[in-house]
Amino acid sequence: MKRNIAVSKEVREKIAKLYEVTERHVFNALNLDYPATDIVRRIRIAAKENGGVLMATIPSGEMIHFADGTMRADFDNGAFCEFYRTDGTGHIFHKGKEVAVYKNVTLPMIFEIKERAEAL
Repeated sequence: MKRNIAVSKEVREKIAKLYEVTERHVFNALNLDYPATDIVRRIRIAAKENGGVLMATIPSGEMIHFADGTMRADFDNGAFCEFYRTDGTGHIFHKGKEVAVYKNVTLPMIFEIKERAEAL
């Protein structure tokens, strides 16, 4: 999973001037896989203090769990599936249209539903 701190171009420019480094160095420092030197740590702190948001990129098909009990998986083919804990349903959407609805979804069914969505 790739993680980074997202900030606007203006904030990157401001940090570059503040620490007398290039914008590319700031861009690299905001990539959390980049080695953490003293200046990189300072850049990351400055980014967070100026509205930076920690972002994470996940592979296609991986499930995202939300605080409201919803789960969602997006696929490369434009399909995605959502599961709702509140009513126990699962839904497959493809290119903006609902393709299928499942009631009383169990854990083994989730894998089957994901496979169907990925095959569309």
